[in-house]
Amino acid sequence: MVQSYVIHLDSSTAREPLVDALAEGLPDLHVVPAVNGRAMSHEAVAEITRARLKPKYPFGLMPSEIGCFLSHRAAWERIRDSGAPFGLVAEDDVVLGADFPKALELAMAHGGPDSLIRFPMSPREEPGKVIAEAGGVKLFRPKVIGLTAALYLLGSDAAARLLEASSTFDRPVDTWLQMRWETGVDSLTLWPAHIRSAAEDHGGSTIQRKKTLWSEIARTWKRGRYRAAIARRSREA
Repeated sequence: MVQSYVIHLDSSTAREPLVDALAEGLPDLHVVPAVNGRAMSHEAVAEITRARLKPKYPFGLMPSEIGCFLSHRAAWERIRDSGAPFGLVAEDDVVLGADFPKALELAMAHGGPDSLIRFPMSPREEPGKVIAEAGGVKLFRPKVIGLTAALYLLGSDAAARLLEASSTFDRPVDTWLQMRWETGVDSLTLWPAHIRSAAEDHGGSTIQRKKTLWSEIARTWKRGRYRAAIARRSREA
């Protein structure tokens, strides 16, 4: 029996209706309590974030980003131990569209123990090899894996490899998952995935940072350099 796991912070009561809605559209939904990174000690944070991968991530990790990564790892543990070939992981701001079953059916048909199949919210990935197409939805291997880890199918063996590779980390979970050469897990993409985010309508993002104009300019420049490095490395992998 395939199970789904939604990551939800207990204190985010505004998102409880979204969780209820996900339970209507995803198979056998279970809630994974989100980790509150702000409640972690400095010692615990230093221990879990001591990885130094290349290309170097140009920003420091916020407590919310650390908590988010650890929350996804908790979902990966559930999938690894479930006995099912794969499971689905969702963040609690995801809204499923009317045609979402078409994307889910295609993912389920091609999912397996080694799978990682992303359901993105925007068409930002350039397709490489097309794997399958049905119901107007295309499954492909992107040249560069996109950002966001809002919803994805993950195989049990792939979950075990992600857990082993992420005992320590130095960047947000979606950024880390781009690095197929580090994770040992490749990633496929569905488009259109027929999902959207309701974060702004239900309490806003749980990952926020206040920025000055100068810091935003500097951040944009660093982000551009980093993404270019990831793109180069991705095309080699």
